[in-house]
Amino acid sequence: MKRALRLGLVAAALVAVCAAPASAQAHAPVFRTLVIVVAPYLTWQDVSPESTPGLWRMIEHGAVAGAAVRAGSLDPTPDELRGAAVLSAGAPVPAPADDGSGGSALGLLGRAIRAVGGSTAAVGSPARTPDEVAPPDRRPARIVAADTAGIVDYDETGARVLKAAPGTGDGLITDPDVFEVAYREALDAVRKDAGVPGLIVLDPGDPSRARAGSTGSAWESARQAGVATTDAVTRIALRSNPDDAVLIVVSTSQLAIDGPAGFGPVIVYGLGPGVLHSPATRRDGVVTLPDISATALSLLSLEAPDTMTGSVLEVVSAPQDAALRLETMVAQDASARALEAVREPVWFGLIAAAVAVLAAGLSAALFAPGQAAGVLGRALAFALVALCALPAGSLLARVSGQPTDADGAYRTLLVATAVVALVAVVKALRSGPASALAWLAGGTAVAIAADQILGGPAASGGVFSYSLLFGTRFYGLGNEAAALLVGGLLTGVARRVDLFGRTRAVGYLWLGVPAVVVAVLPALGANIGVVAWGGAAVLGAYLRAAGRRLTLRRVAVGVAGAVALDALAAALDTMGGAPSHLGRTLSGGGLWDLVARKLALSWGILITTPVVVLLPIALGAIAYLLVRPKGFLGSVLSTSPGLAAALTGSVTAAFVAVPTEDSGVAVSALVMLFPAAALVVAALERRREPDEPE
Repeated sequence: MKRALRLGLVAAALVAVCAAPASAQAHAPVFRTLVIVVAPYLTWQDVSPESTPGLWRMIEHGAVAGAAVRAGSLDPTPDELRGAAVLSAGAPVPAPADDGSGGSALGLLGRAIRAVGGSTAAVGSPARTPDEVAPPDRRPARIVAADTAGIVDYDETGARVLKAAPGTGDGLITDPDVFEVAYREALDAVRKDAGVPGLIVLDPGDPSRARAGSTGSAWESARQAGVATTDAVTRIALRSNPDDAVLIVVSTSQLAIDGPAGFGPVIVYGLGPGVLHSPATRRDGVVTLPDISATALSLLSLEAPDTMTGSVLEVVSAPQDAALRLETMVAQDASARALEAVREPVWFGLIAAAVAVLAAGLSAALFAPGQAAGVLGRALAFALVALCALPAGSLLARVSGQPTDADGAYRTLLVATAVVALVAVVKALRSGPASALAWLAGGTAVAIAADQILGGPAASGGVFSYSLLFGTRFYGLGNEAAALLVGGLLTGVARRVDLFGRTRAVGYLWLGVPAVVVAVLPALGANIGVVAWGGAAVLGAYLRAAGRRLTLRRVAVGVAGAVALDALAAALDTMGGAPSHLGRTLSGGGLWDLVARKLALSWGILITTPVVVLLPIALGAIAYLLVRPKGFLGSVLSTSPGLAAALTGSVTAAFVAVPTEDSGVAVSALVMLFPAAALVVAALERRREPDEPE
């Protein structure tokens, strides 16, 4: 009981530190009319004073940010229909189905405006032929403006705003003169009654036609023509906007020929110059599409529905010079794309290399004869130590600067990892590979936890952390980093248990429980899934190291603790001004969608990468070895109770993570990295003892 009380006090202290009240949000001016220009496939690199004077004027006098247009989509390049649907619902939703069903979430933005007597309007057509009559839910402007019943007060999304253009792919482009007439008509329609809000959504149309009709090199030419039309529509809105109107240009989708697609530009004209800050992302200059919906209603002095998951954007100070603000946005986009390009190759490269070296190490330990086992085994042990330096190297790389391209990201990662590996190898030469690996694993875990307590500067967009472009999280502890935290902690404590005996088994609780709390609390890691698999890992490792049985009572205590931490996290989300991913999911009623997405992504990773398919086999083999420790490896585990405990905890975490995390397969592999390496290094050192004592 005393031990449990002390652990509770440690957790309570962490909660007290992390549960500071949220800062008050500044109140934005209220407008009567809101105009949204949907600008699919527009990038920051397209904007300049010469080529896009309308957009440039908005940047000079407006606030800017980059939007994560994927908004959690498994498709890396969702189209403009999906982006329009997200704006309409104010939450991550799929595009309207081809059969005409759009889902009950669509239309919340329009309904909130029309429910108070306001009006909505849609202008702009994506039609590809003069006589095409696109269904209502295939017209982006109409999707955004319509209410839940599909009603729009003024609808000019047909062929009237188009004109023939024989040299283009579809032979049609938007006619700016007719478009301006339609826009003025839309203004009259939504402003006919004084004192009620109005929403007008403008769709340039040409970017959608470019996506539908162009591929390869022709895509970039067609896209640039669409950018010119987007700028023309922006200039129409600027010269016709009333004084009490605010204008938002938002890119709802991105498609890159080379590398990952980046952020979608967002420019708000009417709130003054600056950079947009999102409480949902907790970052300056990075917002979500649902944030645009929540902000739109706030600017019209309306409350967002509970199911909208975005936050109201704020304008923060930034360089007054428009060129500097644009340069900041371009650099941010380039860095995010560079990190995204290296993320999965590094993940799976590490897993593949680990599998190869671990297999070679096990083969050497089990089958290599005599002196060969000593020489080869020592080389493989040092190779494992160097390989395990990559996670710490990735943290060092993130704090050393922002990469501008994928090559730069690889170079920075390589140099940083080499520095960490050199330190680890020097340690291995002095005290042996097993000791060096334990220090490296524990140090990596401490560095990850400390980074979260300091605000997560190294985690932001890191290789083993969350993706800024994927857009399901923008702060806290990513799944892969959490796996390295848990696996590193288990391996570090294991070394102390093996050196000083079972009395040190309590270290799994003393260090493991606070680590899980750091990973879960909304103000820190904000990763609720770690409650399940991280808690299971800590409990399993402690019971094995302490020589205690897994009883129903102990399982119940563990489950109760996890539920209590879940409840605490949810309560802190409720009290805070900016809910974490858990809070936004619960408020949006999308818990089942979240679980389904996690399972789908885990399955996709499992079947896409051949090396990862070996993971279930490896986990099963290690689990069997832990239950029935036989042969040479069994003797290694019997003399290393701490290592056996670390493997027990990591295998437990690996099995639990698959259904509870959206990249559960990758989590399962990475949580095993340090403990599995420690097992092989211990086996190699044990194999060398008769011929080459240390």
